[in-house]
Amino acid sequence: MNPVFMSLLLFFSLSLFIGTMADRYWLLRAGEFSFRHDRVADRLRSLLGVGFGQKRLLYEKGAGWMHVGIFAGFLVVSLRTVTLLGRGFDTGYNLPFMDGPLGLFYALLKDTFAVLVIVAILYGIWRRLVIRPARLHLSLEAVLILLWIAILMVTDLVGDAAGLRLDPHHRERGWAWASTALSPLFAGSTESAAGVWVQAMFWSHCVLVLAFLNFLPFGKHFHVLTGLPAVYLRRMTPSAALEKMDFEGKEVFGVGKLEDFSWHRFLDMYTCTECGRCNDQCPANVTGKPLAPREIITNERDEAYRLASHLIQVGKWKAEGRDELAAAAIADCERPALIGEVNDVEAIWACTTCGWCVSHCPVVIDHIPNIIDQRRYLTMMEAKVPSVLQNALKGLENNSNPWNVSAAAREDWIGDLEVPRLRDKGSSEYLLFVGCAGSFDDRNSDVTRAFCRLLNKAGVDYAVLGTEEGCCGDPTRRVGNEYLFQMQAQQNIAAFQKYSVKKIITACPHGFNMILNEYPDFGLEGVEVVHHTELLAELVADGRLKLKAAAQAKVTFHDSCYLGRHNDIYEAPRKVLGSIEGIQQVELDRSRREGFCCGAGGGRMFMEEDLGTRINHERINEVAGTGAAEVCTACPFCLTMLGDAIKETDRQEQLQARDLAEILLENLAD
Repeated sequence: MNPVFMSLLLFFSLSLFIGTMADRYWLLRAGEFSFRHDRVADRLRSLLGVGFGQKRLLYEKGAGWMHVGIFAGFLVVSLRTVTLLGRGFDTGYNLPFMDGPLGLFYALLKDTFAVLVIVAILYGIWRRLVIRPARLHLSLEAVLILLWIAILMVTDLVGDAAGLRLDPHHRERGWAWASTALSPLFAGSTESAAGVWVQAMFWSHCVLVLAFLNFLPFGKHFHVLTGLPAVYLRRMTPSAALEKMDFEGKEVFGVGKLEDFSWHRFLDMYTCTECGRCNDQCPANVTGKPLAPREIITNERDEAYRLASHLIQVGKWKAEGRDELAAAAIADCERPALIGEVNDVEAIWACTTCGWCVSHCPVVIDHIPNIIDQRRYLTMMEAKVPSVLQNALKGLENNSNPWNVSAAAREDWIGDLEVPRLRDKGSSEYLLFVGCAGSFDDRNSDVTRAFCRLLNKAGVDYAVLGTEEGCCGDPTRRVGNEYLFQMQAQQNIAAFQKYSVKKIITACPHGFNMILNEYPDFGLEGVEVVHHTELLAELVADGRLKLKAAAQAKVTFHDSCYLGRHNDIYEAPRKVLGSIEGIQQVELDRSRREGFCCGAGGGRMFMEEDLGTRINHERINEVAGTGAAEVCTACPFCLTMLGDAIKETDRQEQLQARDLAEILLENLAD
């Protein structure tokens, strides 16, 4: 075509792109070091499934499939773009594997996906400008990018169609079906006119694709470049497991400035698509709290770009090992407070850590650790926690429970019930980790007693720690007091090791998550952790708990965030309910992966809701809408929140909340 012009075009466009990406790289290096190169096989599987396979978007009809179509089409057509760039130097250039039958198949595939992309883009524009879903911003950039991609598809198809006028017997005729269908447009054109069209479409496509490449780093569509690396470099630990904080040699605990974030947090900022899926069913956002997970990320990104020249210099100094210069520059930099001005303080405390945002983000942005890191800074560096948390934190520190009841009363719930203690028994197949709610909250102590009666009935070999048990550490860690949490975790682990515990049961999803997913970072090894719904399902299936028919009743199951979305336990409680003749299960509209939070996670159990609608009221309204007479839970926090909501909305006459263990106990055969 024109080797000189193509050389100049590639040189200037790629030089500009490399310079921009270098700045983005050094800005990212301003973050703290974190290792993300382990578990290569798992990372590759994640890249294939979530990255290339767009797994998270496939759950969503309409918009999800639209994005999958555009992404897949863009990947397929990119091979033709590479070919066209090569033809700028040699008109007959083709990728080596495209000269045979594979090339004909690719022509078919390329035209199919190009048309698919155009259709998807038309739908996307109509959706943005006409339907206008609440979670989307009306963005000129988004419409521009969609049109830009559509034009790239059109230039390729029209250029090939004009080329078929010049070479009617081209081997791709018919295979490139869309271009073949368009070729009659040039039937009456002279060869020179058709040649002009070929040249115009060729250069338009090449210039536009290189301009597109240079535009991407300056807007929200930077994710086109960073999305796949971000998925590969994602945190591979379970979604509800926070990373261990190392206190050795650190002067700052948590995140109070952008530079305190890890470099991966900056990659998250670059990668946010601003799709709003994280906001869509965020319980705080839905009920009128100031938290919007998307805005947490975009606020930080916008501030990072505003401080770009400073952060780039800091990144270079950190990379060179000149930490003193970097620290001095950070200290001297005048900027708005990250917590309080960039991000709203109320927003940071509003998070229930339910995991909706993390599980629905198509590019696996880690919102929860981001928020908890800022809570850590507020709690450990500035001692700024909501006043309503003060009593809970005092209780956690003095008595290892947020109710601030004497630690000596931890086994008072037992009463005259036959419950063995490990200090008396020495060992048992299972340790029943009761947890604070099951020990100190009257309503949840009823659940613990019901569960123990079931264990006794089934002949399960179990015991409890009693006064040797401490808080699992979930509320402590989620409100940001990492130091106290680590002490609690180590004390419990020491008790487990004292009795050579190998299996642990707990009726609390928060304790279940802590022991299963977070205690291993602190030395717990070789211990099987089971939620009580899993054990009950096993006991019923094995015939160790025999059931009688229940009175006809509609029951709906509320999925605890820490049992379901964070730990993927959905079937066990439903199997137990399904085994009771007479109970008709009805599903909530928002259930399983789409389940809606009760409002108690993330330490919110011990905080008041004085903004917007109460989250538990939102949930109980949905429960009532099913016509169920009972909502079944498998979490002490959920039981408390839903029970309170029933009372506060005057539904005691038509609705009750009970734990699965209570329902099962009531329906045991004599």
